[in-house]
Amino acid sequence: MITEKLNPEGGTLNCCSGYSLKDPHFWTKTWNEAHCNSLSARRRHDLNPVEYWNRLAGRFEHWAGQERTRRRVGRVLSWLEGQGVLQPGMEVLDIGAGTGVFTVPLARRRAKVTALEPAPAMLAALQKRVEAEGFSRVEFLCREWEKVDPEAEGLARRFDLVFASLTPGVRDVATLEKMMACSRRWCFLCDFAGRRRSPAREELWQVIFGEEMPPPGHDIIYPLNYLYTSGYCPSFQVWVDEWDEELPVAEAAAGLEDFFRLYTEVTPEIKKTIAGYVEQRAVNGVYSEEYRVRLGMILWTGGEKWELETGAV
Repeated sequence: MITEKLNPEGGTLNCCSGYSLKDPHFWTKTWNEAHCNSLSARRRHDLNPVEYWNRLAGRFEHWAGQERTRRRVGRVLSWLEGQGVLQPGMEVLDIGAGTGVFTVPLARRRAKVTALEPAPAMLAALQKRVEAEGFSRVEFLCREWEKVDPEAEGLARRFDLVFASLTPGVRDVATLEKMMACSRRWCFLCDFAGRRRSPAREELWQVIFGEEMPPPGHDIIYPLNYLYTSGYCPSFQVWVDEWDEELPVAEAAAGLEDFFRLYTEVTPEIKKTIAGYVEQRAVNGVYSEEYRVRLGMILWTGGEKWELETGAV
């Protein structure tokens, strides 16, 4: 059997021999291949990605208060409330908690939250917010999700809700299955749905590397279809978000340097290229960029599967 492999960027990828679109192995393989051909796979091996996230902690604190973030958080929590998921006293694991965009509002709803975050600077910012709010039912784990062993660390089947939003930690079937291993009821995942527009990064990538920027590799199509073909009954919602961001020239250039440092040494020549790009597009010392993304979110119960072979629950 030869099946064309779907490509969330548009068109098709290579053919995948031996697996049907209805087979979870197809989506396991496709997800792995997407990651191998993605932007993530191009990252330098001599750099610790945790340091990159540490440098972003201050910006994440700033972004947490922006309207676009509040809009996204409100949409997610309203959806979960509408599904009857959020209950006082429930235990939640927040994977890739960052500076607490979801940990804090979940704690406000009287949930007991375990915030898992690998970047110490992010976690320190979150701890500061938790202390300021006076929460007593928030625990902190400075761990990389990929390296967590649920059974050995006492996390297996411990949580009513295992929650992951826009985190690189859930990047394949193994890390998705680990979510279910930690849940005694619900799992939630939010990720990008199709290519998001980031003009500066894409245009500078073309200049610096002489090629089109690879796709990010994270796309909701892979976990959604893996879960569906595995017999789970996921609820799914997708939406589009758009916003403008304005930054001083120096701050915008520094952010782009941090991004490209993940993939290459930022030489004086590259710094000059980035600075020139930003300065040419700035108005009165302010650089503005428009972003457009499509997001998808999945909710499912990890212990309930439809028996595809027999048609029985």
